[in-house]
Amino acid sequence: MRWYVGTMLGLWAALVARAALAGNNLAVVATKLDPPTLVTLGVQVLVSGDDNRDSHVDVRYRPQGASAWHDGLPLFHVRPSVVVGDTVPEQFAGSLIDLMPATTYEIELHAVDPDGLDQTWTTTGTTRPVPGDPVSPHIVNATDASSLKSALNNAKAGDVITLADGTYLGSFTIQASGTKDNPIVIRGASEDGVALDGSGCTGCNVLEVYGSYVHLEKLTIQNASRALRFQGSGATDNVVRRVHIKDVTLGIGSKDGQKDFYICDNILEGRLTWPSVYADDGGAHANDDGINLTGDGHVVCHNTISGFGDSIKNEAPTFLSFDVYGNDSLTAYDNAVELDGAERNAVALRNRFTNSWSPVSFQPIYGGPAYAIRNVVVNVVDEQQKLHSLGGNQETVGAHVYNNTFVAAKHALNLQDSATPHDFVLVNNIYYGPASPGSGKTVDWSAPVDNGTIEQNGWYPDGFFDFGSAGKWPDFAAYTASGVFGQKATLLDGSTFESGLSAPASYTKKLAPPDATLAAASKAVDQGEVLPGITDGYKGAAPDLGALERGCPKPVYGVRPAGIDESNEPRGCTSAGGGSGGAAGSGGTAGSSAGGSGGAAGTGAGGRSGSAGASSGATSGDSGGCGCRTEPRRDSPSGWVLSFLSAIALLKRRQRQRLQRRA
Repeated sequence: MRWYVGTMLGLWAALVARAALAGNNLAVVATKLDPPTLVTLGVQVLVSGDDNRDSHVDVRYRPQGASAWHDGLPLFHVRPSVVVGDTVPEQFAGSLIDLMPATTYEIELHAVDPDGLDQTWTTTGTTRPVPGDPVSPHIVNATDASSLKSALNNAKAGDVITLADGTYLGSFTIQASGTKDNPIVIRGASEDGVALDGSGCTGCNVLEVYGSYVHLEKLTIQNASRALRFQGSGATDNVVRRVHIKDVTLGIGSKDGQKDFYICDNILEGRLTWPSVYADDGGAHANDDGINLTGDGHVVCHNTISGFGDSIKNEAPTFLSFDVYGNDSLTAYDNAVELDGAERNAVALRNRFTNSWSPVSFQPIYGGPAYAIRNVVVNVVDEQQKLHSLGGNQETVGAHVYNNTFVAAKHALNLQDSATPHDFVLVNNIYYGPASPGSGKTVDWSAPVDNGTIEQNGWYPDGFFDFGSAGKWPDFAAYTASGVFGQKATLLDGSTFESGLSAPASYTKKLAPPDATLAAASKAVDQGEVLPGITDGYKGAAPDLGALERGCPKPVYGVRPAGIDESNEPRGCTSAGGGSGGAAGSGGTAGSSAGGSGGAAGTGAGGRSGSAGASSGATSGDSGGCGCRTEPRRDSPSGWVLSFLSAIALLKRRQRQRLQRRA
């Protein structure tokens, strides 16, 4: 009897051991694609297990039909346990950036867990095309306010409402929607020659758009409290392109649940003047927004913006797939870009932000990743990247800041908050302050740190590195020797930039948009870390620190010249996009068989869009889902084998013990 009880206890112990192993062993549940944009595909891999968090998921991609693969950044392992304010599942997530529009990509994912998983599978996704004219256009001419109102009231899919040069006084409304193939286009004869004028109205919108697939192009909106408002909840695929908005308090506004807008190549001029900033009046103008959108899949690109509280923001409570690239924010009373509320795959890429209070805001990020990549940010008044909480306990999780150039008037890096940022990454950046920084501090950082990576950055000047509770060091040498941060950091000097760019003596002087090209002898040259999908095409022995790789074509900031769009604009030395053409569309295309390990759709925990890879490989449609193809699992021995072997070992041990007792 004792032997039997002992055997059962041994079997139970073996099963418990196996259960513990299963908890540490990663299992892939499903793969999803977030709503695609023109140049980005967001990937989400739902998982279970891996309690010890020692797994990783690598990714590479190529245009469908191409032979060469491009490596992307490994997917980010989201930590739901520290996310407050949103429910996020166990997952890996990340963005493939700098893709080509209207191109289908094959995406290969490779999950490895030292506890026993080595699994490779593929999916496909298609980027959106550059918005175009109706397939079946119908020209409707307007020459005055009356004929314009008539055209708007009677608009139908495919109409191209063409405005003759002139001033159109009053407020205007369009209720109708176009279609994907036949949008409604409202187009001026010339951007400066056609003006919708609000006559100084207060509490009004010069133009209200209620439908979807409405394009507004090549005209001016002016002289009102608000220029343009998209009023239709759930509206999709609206476009604002080559529009000049001026003398307004609010530029472009929106309503809840809208998606997939394209707001690009516009000039927006608000009423605030530099050096008016947030601290002057406690944020009274913080919501005087240049571009305020809500929802997923929006693209805000190549706008020139000045005179607003926040230049660009997405004000949805949570959102996915928000692309902000190529913009030129000349002044911002508060933030040049707000990624506040992003759940994952929001990207601020290759923008130039000059004269702003706190230019890049992550307040908060709900799990991430949310990215700031290759931005030139000069004349920072307060904090370079705002890693703050929302309402105290809703702390930011998953902010990733790569290859940016920050130049500030007081400290090279500043963060003042009692809340803890989690799982953030600051790599390959230049943090550049004045030769004599405030209080002698190169860094003045009061926030606690939870799983933060601050590595391979360039710093100027050599002063006190105060990271609060994480550590305080009297100079750069002590900082790098500490083993806490910065073991691979670089100390820069006053000759970092070819143009002679330096920190201003005071933020109050309005700076012209700067040239942040590195000097040939700059200590930032060849000092960066190789980051797949970000530093591709670097010119020297290693990538340069900061936003601009020396020797590469300079990006275009602000409005692009006529004929330049995502299909042909300069992007530095990146070679990651690849391909051209491909099937246009807005959703991921299914693969050929099961998604992940089982590929089940799950119970809704995977987020607010996309669909799980179906076991039949069915097409996932426009929601950005995918079907996935999985190679055979090269896994650890199955559970029953381990339990059986453990039981046999236990029985033999018990038998030896009985024989020993009998002897």
